[in-house]
Amino acid sequence: MKSLNRRLILAASPILLASLYTLGIHGSAVELTPANPSLLVGGTLTLTQNGAVTPVSIAAGAWHTCVMYTDQSIRCTGLNNQGEIGNNDYHSVSEPTVAIGTVNPGVLLAGNEHTCTYISDGRMQCWGTNYTGQLGDGTIGGFALTPQFVHNISTAIKAFTGGYHTCAMLADHTIQCWGRNQDGQIGNGDSTTDVTLPVAVSGLGPVADLSAGGYHNCALLTDGEVACWGRNSRGQIGDGTDVTPVTQPHLVGGLTAAALSLGGYHSCALLADGSVQCWGQNDYGQVGSAGVYSAVPVTVAGLANVTALTSGMQHTCATLADGSVRCWGNDTWGQLGDGTTTSTFTPVAVQGIVNPRQVDAGWGHTCALMQDASVWCWGQNDYGELGDGTVTSSPMPVKMHLTGMTWTSDNPSVATVSQAGVVTGVARGTATISVTDPFGNSGSATVTVRDMLSLGVIAQGDGGGTVTSAPAGIACPANCSGSFLSDSQVVLTASPRAADSDFAGWTGCDAIQGATCTVTMSNARSVTATFTLRRFAVTVTESGLGKGTVTSSPAGIDCGTHCTGDFVINTTVTLTAAPALLSIFTGWTGCDSVNGSTCTVLVTKNTTVTAAFLGIPLP
Repeated sequence: MKSLNRRLILAASPILLASLYTLGIHGSAVELTPANPSLLVGGTLTLTQNGAVTPVSIAAGAWHTCVMYTDQSIRCTGLNNQGEIGNNDYHSVSEPTVAIGTVNPGVLLAGNEHTCTYISDGRMQCWGTNYTGQLGDGTIGGFALTPQFVHNISTAIKAFTGGYHTCAMLADHTIQCWGRNQDGQIGNGDSTTDVTLPVAVSGLGPVADLSAGGYHNCALLTDGEVACWGRNSRGQIGDGTDVTPVTQPHLVGGLTAAALSLGGYHSCALLADGSVQCWGQNDYGQVGSAGVYSAVPVTVAGLANVTALTSGMQHTCATLADGSVRCWGNDTWGQLGDGTTTSTFTPVAVQGIVNPRQVDAGWGHTCALMQDASVWCWGQNDYGELGDGTVTSSPMPVKMHLTGMTWTSDNPSVATVSQAGVVTGVARGTATISVTDPFGNSGSATVTVRDMLSLGVIAQGDGGGTVTSAPAGIACPANCSGSFLSDSQVVLTASPRAADSDFAGWTGCDAIQGATCTVTMSNARSVTATFTLRRFAVTVTESGLGKGTVTSSPAGIDCGTHCTGDFVINTTVTLTAAPALLSIFTGWTGCDSVNGSTCTVLVTKNTTVTAAFLGIPLP
């Protein structure tokens, strides 16, 4: 199928060269958000980047692969003898090379030997082989080394590339196609004349979607039915026959689909329940069952919860809800990705590919765009279509050059970072997380990792009260300890029990102001709050001309040497008067109660009592 025709190679214009060297410019700043985040030891957060040049979609042709980047550049790798790389050259390349002259591409597509982009303003560009008119520029033969606009397409809302033909969905959801038509794949009732300009598919009204295969097409109708046309020598139209060509749409019997994916000579449908049915050529098991081919849909065994399909020339891959990818069919070059080259109709798991953003299959290779913006490919690599800088085929995924982001931490003992930008706190401290895109653009953010440290409050003294914290966490005596962010400040406030206590002071604080204590959580801390019961003075005075002593129970007063004592609130103090020689005790004043020589005082305030002594005259 590879044409040896050559279109005249023109020297690149200064404008085209300028576009080549400004795309993916080095030294641009990449912004990370959140800018300077904090997280706890053991916690995670995801940094997002803005400004990096990274892949956003992929498209696998027969022997080439293309990648669209965030700067809207297209870079392709692999076979280029028809100009399908788009770099104004016809030499094959083994790593992504800029397609020169693309204009605001929104969707990237690849046929067997041509490449196209859909532009959001409704236009399309294509480049590569044109020997069947698949570029849609009104000519046939040769090839285009750089992107060309498709003629008469200005209101498209979606685009599709088959093996050697191209189609577009217009604003009214009708389909127009152009290119190879020797199998009726254009759908215009003819199978003898290739078409160089877009023409409407006959007998097909508005559709929900379309999928283009190697030499046939299938449309998903608005009610979920499927109609196909084109080559049918192996039942790929799905109408129960192998009569070929089919030049206008035929319904696939008994099928209601949610999505379609067409291979070179087979067709597959994703059903609403997550199962898959395929039909057509099955010489490598690409239909997912035994037999040479099936002219009607058959269920692929062992598949459930499928979310996406992609079909290569002779193999198919499904992405499942659990993130795994399973492929079946031709595995001659390892395009099934299970580490072998054994073809099978039983789906096998692709090794190392989990939760891809997109999977696309070519002739003998398959590629996946991953969450970290890296592209991994496996299978045939005779022309460099895997993009890893070699021409060595691989039955296991290899990373395409100039894809993915490189994330690093300058202090992994504090914080680590995955290649998806997920930061994990390891220990207290700071770490600079950096990211670099494939073109050297970089950015960084300082991550502070903090820990939760314990702060305890010890209450002592004979009084009572409460201690609360700001931020919340301590409400003592019910809860006298709490955990607080490392290096944060905690303010503790002491409140004595109103009825009988006073706050006496703090120990262990970093700063004290009255009843407040400030603690910086540099490590686990403990402070002490002292509450004392209120104390009042009981004072004894003596009156009269006599002499005597007064003592107290509890101890504290021994008057005449010590006539004032401090006593805890609500203490009952009993004072006892004892007259001296030649004196008599005559009574008390100021007591709560008096019993002979004793005076009882309930301490609730400062209190003064008087003991009267009378002297006895000598005879």
